[in-house]
Amino acid sequence: MHCIIPAAGKGTRMRPLTWSNPKPLLPVAGKPILAHVIDTLCGAGVNHITLITGYLGDAVVSWTRNAYPELKVDFAVQENPDGLASAVLLAEEFTGDEPTMVVLGDTLFSADLSVLKGEERNLIVTCPVEDPSRFGVVIMESERVVRFVEKPAEPVSNLAIVGVYYFSSGSRLMDSCRELKRRDIRTRGEYQLTDAMQLMLQQGEPFGTLNIRSWYDCGKPETLLETNRALLSEFQNHSNVVLEDSTVISPCFFGTGTRIRNSVVGPFFSCGENVLVQDSRISDTITGDACTFSNSVIEGSVTGQRVSVTGVSGRIFLGDDSIASS
Repeated sequence: MHCIIPAAGKGTRMRPLTWSNPKPLLPVAGKPILAHVIDTLCGAGVNHITLITGYLGDAVVSWTRNAYPELKVDFAVQENPDGLASAVLLAEEFTGDEPTMVVLGDTLFSADLSVLKGEERNLIVTCPVEDPSRFGVVIMESERVVRFVEKPAEPVSNLAIVGVYYFSSGSRLMDSCRELKRRDIRTRGEYQLTDAMQLMLQQGEPFGTLNIRSWYDCGKPETLLETNRALLSEFQNHSNVVLEDSTVISPCFFGTGTRIRNSVVGPFFSCGENVLVQDSRISDTITGDACTFSNSVIEGSVTGQRVSVTGVSGRIFLGDDSIASS
């Protein structure tokens, strides 16, 4: 099965972390956001991925090809950020009539995707939300979708589209996105995939919904930490850490080569490889590779790679190669 992954955004809400790293490659619970997405897709039978890239796109493509050599990976570049339907249409040359998924590059989710095998309808993964005005939503009659609305000003439904789509025919999806642009149908100035699906509905294409078990937001540092806490509660790894007169409060994840000296770490500490923590207390924090923490008390924080922190107390958000000291 083919999957199109739009990953062209600049991740401005995640700065300074995204000044030197594309948002899909930021770590959460021990691996990049995009790795969580692709692992879920591979479990559903996806063997071909098209990445829609933009900002730092070469890094996204290179990482994906190296991390998943068994997958067919191609890409297209979105020069003009003019909407999700426009981004999806860039994958047309790689898309045939086979079933095709579209999954946003920062959408972490858990759902039973085994039901997609042999499915002849189009399916949209949805979740009830308190504020539907922030999302595209579906309006249902029984088990059938009868209308899509992008970010409704008035509450017409609380079933939000979470960024995971299944189309029984990739060709028909592309036809609809092309028609949307030909007719210049925009919502809030952009070509929305929600509107392209509405065209498909009007042409008689059947749509249903797929329930989701869990859905995680990685849109800003605070929600990235929430996602880290949720994922670590399901999976943790202590096998790679060397402890010297230290205590680990689960759940945590440690990359290979991590050393903890005379410190207390956790709960919800997730770190990359070759991290050193000494004479410190760290909790509810994500950090990249080759970071050093000394004589510090850190919580609710996110750092990039090769960061040095000495004598600091409180919350920090630091990009790659940063130094923080009291």
